[in-house]
Amino acid sequence: MFHTVKLSKSDPTPLYIQLACELAKLIQANLLYEGMKLPTIRLLSKQLSINRDTVVSAYKLLEQQGLVESHIGRGTYITTHATKMSTPIMSAPSSKPRLCCSHLNLSHDFYPKTLCQELTNRIITEEGWEAFDDPLFRQRHALRQSTSTFLETLGLKAHFAQMRIISSMDNFLLALFKLSPKIGICVEHIRDLSTSCYLRSIGAKIYEIPLTQDGIDLDILEKHLRTGTISYIFVSPYLQNPTGICYTEHTKQKLLELASCYDAYIVEDGTYCDFLYNTAHYKPLYNLCTNGRVIYLYHFSKVYLPYMKYSFAILPSTLIKRFKDDTECSFNERFLHYYLISDDLIHIRTHIYDTCQLRYRTLFTKLKGLEKFITYTDCSGGLSLWCHIPEATYLNFCQALATKGIIIAPGELFSTHSIKGYFRLSISELSIEKINELILNLKQCLLPSHLAP
Repeated sequence: MFHTVKLSKSDPTPLYIQLACELAKLIQANLLYEGMKLPTIRLLSKQLSINRDTVVSAYKLLEQQGLVESHIGRGTYITTHATKMSTPIMSAPSSKPRLCCSHLNLSHDFYPKTLCQELTNRIITEEGWEAFDDPLFRQRHALRQSTSTFLETLGLKAHFAQMRIISSMDNFLLALFKLSPKIGICVEHIRDLSTSCYLRSIGAKIYEIPLTQDGIDLDILEKHLRTGTISYIFVSPYLQNPTGICYTEHTKQKLLELASCYDAYIVEDGTYCDFLYNTAHYKPLYNLCTNGRVIYLYHFSKVYLPYMKYSFAILPSTLIKRFKDDTECSFNERFLHYYLISDDLIHIRTHIYDTCQLRYRTLFTKLKGLEKFITYTDCSGGLSLWCHIPEATYLNFCQALATKGIIIAPGELFSTHSIKGYFRLSISELSIEKINELILNLKQCLLPSHLAP
């Protein structure tokens, strides 16, 4: 049945919304009936050749609409309410969305098509047939060095031997999980759910720790650490996705102390640190740590190479020998190496930074005119703003936006619990003209006449 689901990567509508709409159609057609269990996240992602986090987000959106119910350890089931609906709660947009503010993926316009051809020609010219093989691991060492040099531009200094180039995050997380006999992992309560979803699927016990304006709640974190079952603490100290929170110095120092005291490793995600528009206080946990308790992650492809899937990790010296490096330096890895050392990357980074800073400042300034209806926090940077409106008006607000072809990321996509009223506005695909259009539409959708039941 699920082979009939059609998703289009050329459609600007996010894949998770397309998937949720397709499943909603099957429910309304009674092809998915009351009490029926939906496929597991892993199975459906495999059947449709999409990422697990796309399925997670689609299921969360269906749950928000009351079409399904999720039960930890049991799965996701069609609700009674869903099968009694005479008209679909969720329907696919009649046309492509005018304004997409739901994801952090930067427009492909930042990455010129000629770059691929130019780097490919350079690789072939300089290496010939050797570009497809690396029997002596010389290119692997070169790639480690270029990765190390790139991370130095973010203020992170580490020996190239500590570098790991990750092409499969699932495999990396699995290897990480196997290093410790303790199965407990602490994560931020509001977050991108894909990582913890996978960790749970391989046997990890996930503990959600609330976020405060200063960062992760240290008191609740310590209560879990005292059990002696926690192996890792996953955090995003700068521009946390989706809240944009930056941890205070006190929180970071205390977090390092707790990790050392209770024999746990901190996994620090610093992917969006390049978008701190005021870097005066930027001090990664990795730099502050003196006893090898921090593993630093940087998802390079999320920002600078969207056509591939590469992440970088800096391992503490205590884990280098325990963590096998199985990177195969084939042509794709050669491409990554040449890109990292090219002037093209420097120009692309500068262009992205300048453009996004202007967009962020514009959106932040324009939203000040709507403070009567909507609250948000200036986190000194990022690719989005975390916003909130009263829960009583939230559903009507979302429906009003949908009718105008405006797609936002509802807060429910980032939490296993209901956090209605919150949503993320992304600037990744918004020009200044589109930001002005967005503000005008937000103002219209926030008027009492639109929010009334």
